[in-house]
Amino acid sequence: MKHHQIISMLPGKLTFIFILLFCFQNISSAQDARSFQHGINFLQRADQQWLMIWSSSGNPPTGKDKNGSWTHDIYYSLIDSKKPIIRPTTLISNPEAQEPASSAITDDGHIMVTMEDGWNTERNVAQRYGIYDSALKPVKPYPQLVHDGGHSGHVTAVKNRFVVFYSDEWVTGGGVDNLGSGDDVLVKIYTSKGELKHTIPVAAGKKTRDWWPLTAGSKQTAMLVWQRFVDKETWSQLMMAVLDPITGEMLKKPIRIADKLKYYTYNVAYLSALDRFLVTGTNSKGEGFAQLYSKTGELINVLKKLPPVMREAQIIQRQRGKKVVIAQAVEPAGVMLLTATADRLTFQDNIAGTQKWSIAGTDGIFVNNTHLFLVGLSEQGLLQQFFELKDIAQ
Repeated sequence: MKHHQIISMLPGKLTFIFILLFCFQNISSAQDARSFQHGINFLQRADQQWLMIWSSSGNPPTGKDKNGSWTHDIYYSLIDSKKPIIRPTTLISNPEAQEPASSAITDDGHIMVTMEDGWNTERNVAQRYGIYDSALKPVKPYPQLVHDGGHSGHVTAVKNRFVVFYSDEWVTGGGVDNLGSGDDVLVKIYTSKGELKHTIPVAAGKKTRDWWPLTAGSKQTAMLVWQRFVDKETWSQLMMAVLDPITGEMLKKPIRIADKLKYYTYNVAYLSALDRFLVTGTNSKGEGFAQLYSKTGELINVLKKLPPVMREAQIIQRQRGKKVVIAQAVEPAGVMLLTATADRLTFQDNIAGTQKWSIAGTDGIFVNNTHLFLVGLSEQGLLQQFFELKDIAQ
């Protein structure tokens, strides 16, 4: 996929490297790491085994082709949590780029993989998806269309429904490097077999410019988090809303939850053991923050002046008694540990890493109470590191 053309054409580990997402952001290197790999998720199946799903230009990745296009395929690997070994298997392969890969699993074990796709589109790029069973056998396989012209989408699951949160349109000018911003963010809700139930314009129209939509699903609701353009500024506002995927009703309409956000540097997760949502991010001063919310979007607790979290760093969690231990990659290397209860967040530790993170995606799993396994996407391929943790007491 030729991203520089899309911008202009879209309508008005034992060792590890994490690649900081460059989504229209300046990179000092001549290489754009997203052209090598982009987008990663770990999903836990009903048998408690893990699937890792990611997008890459081969294994090892090759980056841009001779024409300057990005050609990514989507891969998966079954991961044994006791002895993690990655064995890449191709799931989706087509010309141009299927990236960043975003995936989620429903209660009945169906998996949706959605991606921004440059193959065979009328509007240069499209948000597409495929649905598979827990062994990744086809249920409603790729290429299924969310929206021709859609981009930057991510998916979550709420019981047996998929919530796909995606962007539409592009407005040139402003933002990082004056490259512009997305314009609208919308949701489409599907059954676990891919039947479309609702289309919801979350933030659309000429009054605002909204993009890079992320989402997490609770047992009843989905939290939507995205960034809003601020004219003449090099930072954005962080926005949030909550919806009911069964009725399609917005339970909490869009509100601003953070100012002076470092572009693209935020994430959201559902803490199932606590029935809470967690939002983390980094502000324009390089300070991290964490916000704890109820399943309906009521703010419960906030932590400020944390280590700066990385972009595309997924939030990793493990229940420990009445607490949830949270891990997330931080700048420039290493991992931050928090604990959460139903009403409080606590900073625990900042563990140094052996190499700097970079720009395409990172995720991982707790192997046990004292070991964390992280996988980072990079120009070199999948790079891995085990972190040894202090056992946080119940």
